[in-house]
Amino acid sequence: MLVPQIVFCAFILTLSISLSGASLPAHAVGRCVRVLGVTAPEDAKKVGFDYIELALQDLLPLNDKEFDEVVARIRAIGLPALSGYGFMPAKVKIVGPDADPASIESSLRTGLQRAEKLGLKMVVYGNLLSEARRYPEGFSKETAWKQLVAFGHSAANEAKKHGITILFEPMPARSTNTVNTIAEALELVKEVNDPNFQMLIDFTYVAQGKEDLSIVQRAAPYIKQVEIANPNGRVYPRVAEEADYTSFFQALKRGGYGGGFSIHGAPSDFFVDAPRAIALLRQLISQNF
Repeated sequence: MLVPQIVFCAFILTLSISLSGASLPAHAVGRCVRVLGVTAPEDAKKVGFDYIELALQDLLPLNDKEFDEVVARIRAIGLPALSGYGFMPAKVKIVGPDADPASIESSLRTGLQRAEKLGLKMVVYGNLLSEARRYPEGFSKETAWKQLVAFGHSAANEAKKHGITILFEPMPARSTNTVNTIAEALELVKEVNDPNFQMLIDFTYVAQGKEDLSIVQRAAPYIKQVEIANPNGRVYPRVAEEADYTSFFQALKRGGYGGGFSIHGAPSDFFVDAPRAIALLRQLISQNF
């Protein structure tokens, strides 16, 4: 996920979801929002989004009273909060010599408890936590992989208690040295072999890494969320011709993908860029699914 001061994203969900008493329609559109010190969640309501995804890294340090106030605020907006990212502290290593199972378990427990209280159904282990899964030079790659698998089991077990699915995101080599491709993420998810530990992929990284779209098709049953932006500048999508969205969508369709698409980036004018991007994505979905 991006880490600008304010990050925006939107999901298109292909299945109806009932969340906190609200039923989301097929192809529901949401927005990813920072919460503290901004009106992004309220703005999402103003422009007609169906739900929001929350930046959790800002909420983890809050005391219980402050956090409860955030929960009340989100509920009062009237948009379901479906998912979130940054659900663990970035300093908690999950691989390498400093990986501590007790710290991992404690962080999982705290982060997922708060995610459940917010009503989230999915949390993403993505780029905000990419350093936490980097092992130092000289450390065994095989040991790091075993640590990732152990993390997957621990995360899935804890997530199951809260009705949440962990989504592990492959990140480019410039960000981390573990799970850089969809193929590696698929291998990890299959080895963990738990429905509460699945994956997310990012169209920008697929395009930049020139990954063969056949792997997208093969991984589709395990992909529960897709992030998408114009990879040329990582901005809100504007027109279909700016990138090969169509081939990507068709690969997902052939694999039976049933999840959502997250529009993200830093819009120059949110109230102009967001409705246009949402309309484009819906058009692409109608043409390719």
